[in-house]
Amino acid sequence: MKAPIAQLRFILAVIGTLFCDQILAQDLDTSLGGSYRLRYESLNNPIFPTTAEVRTQTNQRLSSRLLVNGRISYGHWEGVAQLQDSRAMLDDNDPSLTSNQVNTFEPLQFYIRYSNVSENISAITAGRMTVDHGSRRLLAKGIYRNTANAFDGIMIDTHWHNWKVRGFYLLPVSRLPTDADSLDNNDRAFDKSDRRRRFYGFYVTSPNNQWAIQNYWLKEADGPNLATKNRDLYTLSVNYAYTPFAQWKGTVEVVGQTGTARETKAATDTLDKTVRAWMVHADIGKPVSDNTFMRAELDLASGDNNGADTTINDFDTLYGVRRFDFGPTDVYQAFPRRNLLAGGIRSVTKLTGAHNIMVAYKALWYLKTTTSDDKFIGHQLEARWRYQVNEQLQVAMGGAYLNKGAALTSGDYPDDSLFGFTGFKVTF
Repeated sequence: MKAPIAQLRFILAVIGTLFCDQILAQDLDTSLGGSYRLRYESLNNPIFPTTAEVRTQTNQRLSSRLLVNGRISYGHWEGVAQLQDSRAMLDDNDPSLTSNQVNTFEPLQFYIRYSNVSENISAITAGRMTVDHGSRRLLAKGIYRNTANAFDGIMIDTHWHNWKVRGFYLLPVSRLPTDADSLDNNDRAFDKSDRRRRFYGFYVTSPNNQWAIQNYWLKEADGPNLATKNRDLYTLSVNYAYTPFAQWKGTVEVVGQTGTARETKAATDTLDKTVRAWMVHADIGKPVSDNTFMRAELDLASGDNNGADTTINDFDTLYGVRRFDFGPTDVYQAFPRRNLLAGGIRSVTKLTGAHNIMVAYKALWYLKTTTSDDKFIGHQLEARWRYQVNEQLQVAMGGAYLNKGAALTSGDYPDDSLFGFTGFKVTF
């Protein structure tokens, strides 16, 4: 751990020189900290149909994630640096292992922010950063996943008639390396952004946070070191939070997506297809006891069952996450947010402020399949327990069971999927 801290101190010193040459050390406000997480996961019978040649029946993984955070501020200026070291072990060349789980010793964040710029501009942020917006279904850094999404660019926070408006122009950062052998060996390479992939837009919230509107444009094109689907997408999300009755709370999010894209990243794929996709999430619930909140949930996302036509209807989740809707990611590989209908119920219980228990049930279907295929995916039961032992230590364990429907019972592992995880996080 000494090496990351030493390098972070150096980065903070560099940031400090950008503020003002005449700033004295005693005028600076600095902080240094971080966290270390270790998690063990085990899955018996992969969810999606596969063969023994592609994937073994049982997979286990030990994942570690070290985050070292530094902050330095002076007046309106603030500099932030964060190093991430994410590794995977006990993983026997599993094809599901990607750069979503391995990102070794990487500067995850490195930005400068100037606050209280003017009467209408709250802050300007420039550099490399992680971002969480709204429902996190379209743009999020990730929490359960072993790595985080990062972006290079600029972000401006403003307000207009008590509405908060955030505008940004970002270059998504590609996590490197990506080849299977390097990932399996936890090799490192500096992550990079590319001007051929641009992500920009606005995030707007009402004064009472009842409305949240997201407008996102994603434009990308192939380059010498960048293989893409040449996505040119516009995505609009409207999220409404409501209270229909006393103690009842609900949200509805509707997302539409249009533009063009290609079916694959292959250099030989040069056909730009029309994209027409959408997504809906709705939930409503109320407290059922002094410490338990229960809600019903419904998720729909458009899908495609014909790759030979000139349209794409699969919903593109952009840089969002899905763990909180569909279950654990990483080893379990929860269902992607496309071609899906899912409904269920979820309860969260908080005991004495230290224990957090979540139990959820979902039934899932494909929206579209070929004529002869069954649409029912299965019944999923999920549970998770977190215990905050003290300010520094948190332990967690949980799992998921998928009773497979006819849509998933082909392949070499047609039996039900059983997943479990346990781990701890130390904050310093």
